[in-house]
Formats: sequence, structure tokens, C-alpha cells
Amino acid sequence: MKIEKLVSAINKVTPETKPNWGKMNSSQMLWHCKKFIIFYQNEKNYSPNFVTKTLGYFHMFFLRYIIKWDYDKYPKNTPTLKFFNPKRVNNIDFNKEKIELIQRLKLANDYNKKFIINPMHGKISKETFREVIRGHTSFHLKQFGVL
Repeated sequence: MKIEKLVSAINKVTPETKPNWGKMNSSQMLWHCKKFIIFYQNEKNYSPNFVTKTLGYFHMFFLRYIIKWDYDKYPKNTPTLKFFNPKRVNNIDFNKEKIELIQRLKLANDYNKKFIINPMHGKISKETFREVIRGHTSFHLKQFGVL
């Protein structure tokens, strides 16, 4: 999916936008998607542990070979990792999260190194990095009916 389409959909989200499924509100969804990008690009230098590596291996296998990058097939209401679980955060600034999510999507889209190493999937190509970020974000924008 093109970055422009994601940005356009993000700009349709309002604080009042309700999800078609799940428990997050729109502010939490924007925060969650932003934190996912931070985690996925390993900005905080998380050291992967056995659980993260194992989950990451199965998750990548699932993305590539089960749903074959079709995020419409991704199961709804799946649990999330603690780092980007919005239940632990209060007083999320909707406008700030919207701006920061768009900035991070653009940075991920412009990532120009051949590979990235992240705590979940290890060493992956920039194409896979972009696909996972765009796919995750599009999944949640569809959750809120703006994509």
C-alpha cells in the first residue's frame, strides 16, 4: 500500500472515530501504531529474548506463508506486546499522535539501508520492513473504517 493512501486515511481519523472491532479508541490506535514502528525499527535498542525471537519467527512465517501479506486475513482482537499496548497509557494527545505517526510512516517509507535488525524478526530487508509497517498500520486503519 502506498504511503500517501495511509496518510490520507490517518487524516480521516478523528477523536470520535469508533472501531469496527476491538477495544482501542482512535487516540490509542494512533499511539499503538506509532509505538509499533518505534519497536519494529528497534529505536530503543531492545535486546531480543527467547520469547520475542520465537514469537517473531512464527509471526514472520505467518505473515509470509499463511496470510501471504494479506492483512485482511489477519485475526482480529489478537493480543499485543506490552511495549505497544495502549491500555497502559493515559491522556494520549490525539493530534500529537496523528502527526508523529505520519512522520514515522514517512521515515519508514524512506528507509534506505539494505537491511534492518529488529527485536522481533531479526535481520530483514528494507522491503519487508516497509511491508510490515504499512501492513500493520493499514490493518488498524481498516479497523477504524477509514481505509
